[in-house]
Amino acid sequence: MKTERVADTGIRYRRTGDGDLAVVFVHGFLDDQYAWDRLISRLATPGIECVTLDLAGCGDRDAVGGPYDYDRFADEAGRVVDALGKPFVIVGHSMGAAVAELVAVQRPDRARGLVLVTPVPLAGVHLPDETIEQFRSLGGDADGQRGVREQLSAAFPEAERDRLVATGLHLRPEVVRALADCWNTGHPRGERPSGYTGPVLILRGEGDGFVTKNMVDDAIAPRFTAVTALAVSEAGHWAHIEQAAHVATHLDRLLAEAQGTSTRAEGPPH
Repeated sequence: MKTERVADTGIRYRRTGDGDLAVVFVHGFLDDQYAWDRLISRLATPGIECVTLDLAGCGDRDAVGGPYDYDRFADEAGRVVDALGKPFVIVGHSMGAAVAELVAVQRPDRARGLVLVTPVPLAGVHLPDETIEQFRSLGGDADGQRGVREQLSAAFPEAERDRLVATGLHLRPEVVRALADCWNTGHPRGERPSGYTGPVLILRGEGDGFVTKNMVDDAIAPRFTAVTALAVSEAGHWAHIEQAAHVATHLDRLLAEAQGTSTRAEGPPH
């Protein structure tokens, strides 16, 4: 594993493995790049390089100034993809799924796949003021952040839950408010069919009370032309952490297709 920086920027990213296909992971609200480690350690596809980064204002970049919006995040993640200089599959969780789509749309020649893990709609969630304020005010609120994670998960490993609560507490309150506004308001591109026409895999936790089946069926899946939408049992909003092995199985299948090979036998869906 090594850490590199995009030239002439403060954007740092981690590289694990070595291969002709990059798998780039974009974290979600209040999280950091290390939230992907459980999933990455369970991938079985050979010939891939896994890449993670912290979005501006989050994780190891919690002191970085704004703006904190989808265009900024997509620009930064896109710079990382461009620095890698190889075909890629991009994986995003929650609000990171919207970032991942924007990156793939802008690089159709090299994007081999798009994976959306419990994604919020690119067009935004549009919660009422009193509801979104509960998320906007989570900065510095340990009990509130822990409560959200417990409410929206089904099998969160305790150690990882506690680590992510501690991670979220490092985010400045103004960053948390801006991030909540970002995924609630959405991006104009989400109001029309996606410009990405390659293979899309949507994974939703069956126990996720936020990203529901209706949300996926009505506001997310119809925007894509080559989409597979699956539910992960015994998982909530953090399916990639709660059921890392099951999510890895689904991701390995897409990666094998992206490479034109098969790396593991087909098993029953989870």
